[in-house]
Amino acid sequence: MNYRELPKGYRYAGTMDFTRNKKQVVALLKVGVALTAIPAVLGVAVSFLRPQVMVFARDWRMWLWMALMLIAYIPLHELTHGAVMYALSDVPPTYGFKLPYAWAGSTVWFDRRSHVITALAPVVLWGVILQILIFALPEKWFWPLWIIQISNLSGSAGDIYCAWALLKMDGDLLIQDTGVRMRIVKRYVTEENHS
Repeated sequence: MNYRELPKGYRYAGTMDFTRNKKQVVALLKVGVALTAIPAVLGVAVSFLRPQVMVFARDWRMWLWMALMLIAYIPLHELTHGAVMYALSDVPPTYGFKLPYAWAGSTVWFDRRSHVITALAPVVLWGVILQILIFALPEKWFWPLWIIQISNLSGSAGDIYCAWALLKMDGDLLIQDTGVRMRIVKRYVTEENHS
């Protein structure tokens, strides 16, 4: 269940802040590097197996399409977060951008399941759409779309890291993600709420 106001019976359990917490920043960088390197290596392997996918490199229009898709992907990613937040809470999200981050946020306290769905929605939705396009379009589109797919994965490093960290935590959690900072509270048991 999601709440507009923090209900009674919850205590502070942690914060995720990729702008201030150096340990979390380092963990995020490691996840981001892995989510960039693995699909990049797969893309190179495809290029060796199917050299015709490299035809895009000789067409300046393909480079332009790739640049435009990269620019469009960032707001589409954040709008996807925002649409899911709104669907789960009926509260309009807020959006922001400050290099190197763009974000969608909300003042709503989301339960763990809702927050994990919100966090992973863009990487799953756009990952599926991009993969369908890769298979459906001519081979010259492979690398432009694959670069967007790599951006989809690496750009979701924080979302994947947060979802994984939340799934590892025990207890009844509520999460407020304002976009740049995520506060986590955990329900505690008292005589009053135990009965």
